Amino acid sequence: MKPKPNLLEPLLASLLTLDWEISGDSIQKFEEELVALKKRLSDDADSKGLIVLALPVCNYLRVRKGSASPASMQFLHEATRTLHLFQRDKKLGVSARRKVVNSLHSKFQSLLADVQRINSAVVRVTRPKPKAAALPSSPKTAVKTKTKKKTKPPVRRVKKQTATTEVLKVIASHKKGVELAKLRRRTGFADSTIRGILSKAIKEGKVKRISRGVYVAA
Repeated sequence: MKPKPNLLEPLLASLLTLDWEISGDSIQKFEEELVALKKRLSDDADSKGLIVLALPVCNYLRVRKGSASPASMQFLHEATRTLHLFQRDKKLGVSARRKVVNSLHSKFQSLLADVQRINSAVVRVTRPKPKAAALPSSPKTAVKTKTKKKTKPPVRRVKKQTATTEVLKVIASHKKGVELAKLRRRTGFADSTIRGILSKAIKEGKVKRISRGVYVAA
């Protein structure tokens, strides 16, 4: 008897691609997988609700890309892990499901607050300064004054900080190597996420394993 296919496998694969690079194509692919999964899990209210929360985060990433808050990717990872839990453990009780969903709702609200702070900061930087009111001049002593050309204030760009970047940065800071457990503590990411990043980085020659569970920058 063949094992049932994992419904979330395409979503997990597209999330790893999005983790590696936040681009229009990677966001579109992940969003398409969410929409397809939403249709297939239409009878699962909790899973459907999590997907509804994740879709606006895709729109946020599409607009902000490199300046997006790291909390946005962390939320997508947690939402995906929860969807995987619901599919793996069909006997999970209603109260246990609700506890997990409520926790993600709380993190989604925190993410919204973070997004609003970023938006406000960008608006403050890019908002043009109000024009000073011109003083009335006497007809007899009117003097022509040179007007200085106004320049727009520079927009402060936030450096892109993906999960992959964070993991590689921690590895680079440990010249003698770093263990998986320490990577998990320093980044806050799940083991599955870190292993996926390490696997790809090793294939690309960016990281090498010097002993069991210990990694160093190549």
